[in-house]
Amino acid sequence: MSQTLKKGLQILTFVSVGEDTLPKLTRASGWPKSTVHRLASVLVDQGLLRNRDHHYLLGHRVLELGETARRQISYVQVAKPFLEAVSRRTSETVHLGELADGHIIYLEKIAGQRGLQMRSHVGLRTPAQITALGKVLIAHRPRQEWESHLHDVPARTEHTITDRGAVLHELEVVRRQGYALDREENERGTRCVAAPVWDSTGEVIAAVSISGASIYIDEKRQIELVPVVQACAEAISTELGGLRELRAADPPETSTTLKGPT
Repeated sequence: MSQTLKKGLQILTFVSVGEDTLPKLTRASGWPKSTVHRLASVLVDQGLLRNRDHHYLLGHRVLELGETARRQISYVQVAKPFLEAVSRRTSETVHLGELADGHIIYLEKIAGQRGLQMRSHVGLRTPAQITALGKVLIAHRPRQEWESHLHDVPARTEHTITDRGAVLHELEVVRRQGYALDREENERGTRCVAAPVWDSTGEVIAAVSISGASIYIDEKRQIELVPVVQACAEAISTELGGLRELRAADPPETSTTLKGPT
């Protein structure tokens, strides 16, 4: 029975790469034609294949199963071990956030090990353009959408970028370099660095940031944390099936690798 199941799954794989007729499947598998026909017929009966004019196509059940699997993968759950690993490694606070109506929504927060703690919390909404998370998420949306995510935000610190043209220039820089910096623009005395998380469709669905007090993250260390946050985002993306060849604006390669806890 296990061998029959294995062969049936192989038939699905063959069809997915274009071996879509009975002769092609017979050649690709090396099995008797009668065996291939029997397996393919069962798969058609179960909705896993369709037979259209003697050509096999993947069936609706494959799509249904794929969508169910996608829903069952909570990227917050996937991301959390990697966020925790980065927080332990750096002693800083690590966030996961997503973009909604020009705001960042914090989905997860791993508090750092410093005496000074961030005021952020899960569920907090913050104007995206003044955060590293928000900048990287807006920048990886189509350019024609950028303006829709920007608001007239009053300066929160003397470093907040409020001029619309300057914000758009900042987004161009972020898109080109593949990461974003918050240089005390959201909170005085706090610096952040963020990188995008990609899903299996090639879309940026979230971002990861490392944040901390400026006494711990000066300008030099902020740049040193760039490959760390990129490696974290890359590791999460890989777990979500975020294939590099599908990405519209791929961040630069880094030599840093990150693994979740074992």
